[in-house]
Amino acid sequence: MNEPLLSPSAPAAVKSTRRRFTQAYKRQVVEESLQPGVSAAQVAREHDLNGNLLHTWRWHYRSGLLGPVAAHAATLIPVALSALPTNEITTVPNERVLSIRCGELHITLQGEVDPATLKTVLASLLA
Repeated sequence: MNEPLLSPSAPAAVKSTRRRFTQAYKRQVVEESLQPGVSAAQVAREHDLNGNLLHTWRWHYRSGLLGPVAAHAATLIPVALSALPTNEITTVPNERVLSIRCGELHITLQGEVDPATLKTVLASLLA
């Protein structure tokens, strides 16, 4: 018999492989990625997510699109103020020196320190 190889029936419905995540799940993953010392890329890998997707969720979280932003305790890093020997750095009398140690990283700021600059330096240390 001469039956056609392809029938003229309606095309089969395509099943979507797109995953859907609840708002609670997104918040949980984002809050996990915002913990001090945690790599956002590592959290994304652990949850089998694309890093860009987690970045988008973090932006939504900070913007309040995933509900109210949780109040996290302030994270402080140790800061030590010390006078440096004059043979290491030439200083002007009465000049201020701010020395910051974070692990093996050591940052020295001389002179008047702009609060915005200091905030940027500290934020980059915590990132």
